[in-house]
Amino acid sequence: MKKSLFILLGIFLIIIAILASLFYTYQKVLLLAKKENQKYEPFTQNTISGSSLMTLINKVIDQNEKNQVQKNEQNRYIENRENSIRIEIKFLESDKTYDMEAIANLGSENFIKNYNNMQFQCTQKEYHEKTKQIRFMLFEQI
Repeated sequence: MKKSLFILLGIFLIIIAILASLFYTYQKVLLLAKKENQKYEPFTQNTISGSSLMTLINKVIDQNEKNQVQKNEQNRYIENRENSIRIEIKFLESDKTYDMEAIANLGSENFIKNYNNMQFQCTQKEYHEKTKQIRFMLFEQI
């Protein structure tokens, strides 16, 4: 009787330890996501200038490079399920959206020269399901 009670108690303690470990890991992932998202949230909450948008694009490209996000044959970042970030921009002159890589490839100087004083607003943002980090932002010229 005592032996089976100790075995049952041991199994219960192992289950509690596993659940505590999973909870700790989940909390750690949420804390990391919150820290990473704080870099980008200020850009998504208010209207921003074209120069601020270019700063954000450069920051995201640097982050993708740091996270070793793969590129496709068109030199665009391939989304992964953890830490890739994409930005698309929609201009008033066109119904088409443009990837951040297209803007960066044309040159930040040209973008700033043409859109420095224009205002942009984040109209859509999405998060990675697994890590809860920002994965996509859509900015529209207003």
